[in-house]
Amino acid sequence: MWHQKTAHETIEELQTSGVTGLTADETARRSHRYGPNEIKEKAKISPVLILINQFRSIIVVLLLAATGISLALGDFFEAAAIFVVIILNAVLGFIMEFRAEQAVSALKKIITPTAKVIRDGHLSEIPARELVPGDLIVLEEGDRVPADARLLEAKELSVIEAALTGESEPVEKNTEPISDPNPPLGDRKNTVFLGTNVARGSGRAVVTATGMDTELGRIAHLLEDTPDEHSPLEKRLERMGRSLVGISLGLAAIIGIAGVLTGNPIGQMVVTAIALAIAAVPEGLPAVATITLAIGMQRMARQNAIVRRLPAVETLGSTTVICTDKTGTITENRMRVETIWLPGREIQISGEGYVPTGGFTGPDGPIDVQADHDLKLFLQAGALSSKAGIQEDDNGEWDVIGDPTEGALVVAAAKAGFQREQAERSGYTWLGEVPFSSETRRSAAFYRLPDGTGAVFAKGAPGAILDVCSRVRIGGREIELNEELRKEIMSHNDALARRGLRLLAVAYKICEDTDSPFADLVFLGLAGISDPPRPEVAAAVAEAQRAGIRVMMITGDQPATAAAIGERIGLKGEVVHGRDLDGLSAGELEEKVKKASIFARVSPRNKLDIVNVLKNNREIVAMTGDGVNDAPALKRADIGVAMGRGGTAVAREASDMVLADDNFATIIRAVKQGRIIFDNVQKFIQYMFSCNLSEIALIFVAIIIGLPLPLVVLQILWMNLVTDVFPALALGWEPGERGIMCRPPRNPRQDILTAKFKLTILLHGSVLSLGPLFIFIYALNNFTQLEVARTLAFATLAVTQVGYALNVRRRNGLGLDRTLLENPYMIGAVIITLGLQFAAVHVPGLNDALSAVPLGAGQWALVFLGAVLPNLLIYLLNRLPYFQDQAGQAASIHPETERRRKPCEDAPARQRPAGALPFADCKRLR
Repeated sequence: MWHQKTAHETIEELQTSGVTGLTADETARRSHRYGPNEIKEKAKISPVLILINQFRSIIVVLLLAATGISLALGDFFEAAAIFVVIILNAVLGFIMEFRAEQAVSALKKIITPTAKVIRDGHLSEIPARELVPGDLIVLEEGDRVPADARLLEAKELSVIEAALTGESEPVEKNTEPISDPNPPLGDRKNTVFLGTNVARGSGRAVVTATGMDTELGRIAHLLEDTPDEHSPLEKRLERMGRSLVGISLGLAAIIGIAGVLTGNPIGQMVVTAIALAIAAVPEGLPAVATITLAIGMQRMARQNAIVRRLPAVETLGSTTVICTDKTGTITENRMRVETIWLPGREIQISGEGYVPTGGFTGPDGPIDVQADHDLKLFLQAGALSSKAGIQEDDNGEWDVIGDPTEGALVVAAAKAGFQREQAERSGYTWLGEVPFSSETRRSAAFYRLPDGTGAVFAKGAPGAILDVCSRVRIGGREIELNEELRKEIMSHNDALARRGLRLLAVAYKICEDTDSPFADLVFLGLAGISDPPRPEVAAAVAEAQRAGIRVMMITGDQPATAAAIGERIGLKGEVVHGRDLDGLSAGELEEKVKKASIFARVSPRNKLDIVNVLKNNREIVAMTGDGVNDAPALKRADIGVAMGRGGTAVAREASDMVLADDNFATIIRAVKQGRIIFDNVQKFIQYMFSCNLSEIALIFVAIIIGLPLPLVVLQILWMNLVTDVFPALALGWEPGERGIMCRPPRNPRQDILTAKFKLTILLHGSVLSLGPLFIFIYALNNFTQLEVARTLAFATLAVTQVGYALNVRRRNGLGLDRTLLENPYMIGAVIITLGLQFAAVHVPGLNDALSAVPLGAGQWALVFLGAVLPNLLIYLLNRLPYFQDQAGQAASIHPETERRRKPCEDAPARQRPAGALPFADCKRLR
């Protein structure tokens, strides 16, 4: 508890000197005892082991078995195609897992390579890895702190601790002990931490911890101890793969036994049963799943969401809770003057970020600043008392050079047409300054005005400025600042502070004397400064709530500020301080997490605990973050979302997705894409399984009723490889269904193959087999050759499956609406598949290999009739109430998400609660 000790107690306990530092001999002893000052990495997984792990999926095992069986049957083409699918998935999986191993490596890059240290009374610069506890280090503006240390001396010292706390505002440091035994890192004003940066000032400190014992090292421990998480889609596909083993073996055995019992040759039935067992396992499933996720990844990238792990594309669609940081994600991460209070009135300032354009609006409407002398003087005084500047880069982006708070005052003045640089060129001469001091909490600048008179412009904490003011400017006149006016000013100050604003008071005086700048000042007003929410965030939060997704803000900022921002974006509820989470039992922590929407002043451990509680409650958690402190929680979450602009390399390496624009609204757009992707995954699973089942049903029924086999082995394998794959791939490009963000999230506990979904597949597969079966029976009774009947059944089943792809693409429609034009890949897949099937029947050599014969025009008419009728029947079945929403989406609601979901229905307006989206907006969300 070094922050609780005085500087003298710290020096004594560490047995060092606050003047001369450690001796060379003592340094050597401690170096041997504590080891190097570096972040250690755990033993990395061998690349060979990572590659081997890619082949441990049950589906991959099934596909390897199918490859072996195909080789045994002499079907080298089928075996090669399956093997290519296996290798493709293994390579993609290897790349993703190998990149995930780099997170702790990125953590090491934060440590500065050198440090200024006093040893034996001499100042020298040494490699930072050689520092030991007890070393006396020197800190100066621009330095990166080389170890955790207790400050002995701090001269206007401010340190940016965003990497550890997530808050970009510099923390003013001092040397006073802190009585609180466990304050948040951001409140430990007498301590500096490894990996943070000195913003201004200087200081001396004694090292208290190095390497893995530092706060950064503790985060490395958390990161290493946090297990890698499989995505919900990976878990569902694994469970589905295990069920396929039993299904495929069972079907093969049943059909083989039934065929033998009905008089078919044993050898023929063994081969047929094996082929059907292969058909029951859709070998295209991993490839189609991978490509569908890659499509989603491309779509998200176009919307500034860069996905690092393919399964994360779908995981976003399952999300039930989003835990978001505040600074830079919900807010702009740009300090801005929102409000100016001049005695008697409040003025609002418009504009975004650091762009020097905007307007001023008072109680009576827009204000002409040039005609409003009090406001004009306030803005000029604020800009002239600040050292910050603004500049525009090559991309048209504006940024502040210097302190962000001072930059906000400079931007506000620029919106009124006043810039310090131009003023200094036109006669305003800078004479000197009194820098900001943590003791006085104010600063001042001296100027010679164009008319030759001298002036002082001052700013600072409202109480500190009021203490040195004797007059106040009201309505163009300067009057005495009496006690009543002081109380009124502080009352408005308190009211603005409750709105989450950071307040600065501005004052000035005309004088020639620079010896006493803080005497008899004239109070001008208050500037209400904040890091405001991004304009689109409130709408994004509302959209998430309509979709049944809980949004939680987890920030290192103060509770009052977090609560004010939360209220502005629609987050209400209990605000919990991070220290209130420490020491809670599992049950108490769970209750806190259930009730609160905002957590302030949290530590890395707090963030990880919150994520663990949510995951234990079977929520699918998306966690945003940008700092080193966020990395363990990012890794533990189902979907870790790092900031691309302001985020650290550590956060990006631990995440699944990176936001190129650091914008919360981008997460909601990505969630929508994730839902579309899962819809499409379900569509191609339904398509592939129903088509495979139709082949099995056709052969099984034919055997049971005593007919010859309607398909030969190579025809089964042809359809399994050709007819399945192209339409299934095209289903991955489907646009979203109407109102996709009006649904609640799926139940995280439910498999892809719900009971209703299985019934749909069973029913559709059976119906798809009816047309080919009737055509086969008709052909047997009207044509003399068995080969003609088999070719008709073969062609009919293939065309039926192509038509079924159109049925599947819309949940409750035929799929021949105008949305088909939004997916040209489906049109292409239909043309290619029909063309290949025509070739299979008519191209010499190919039709011989497939035991097919050419068909006439009348026979092709029979084929299309046999294909259309089953699909029309399926369309009518889908219109029945039970089969509305075929995949069973309505039955898969997480128990909590439906309760917290806000209305977004296609109900008449009079039935909708206030604030619900009208149907037109629901349609727009599609």
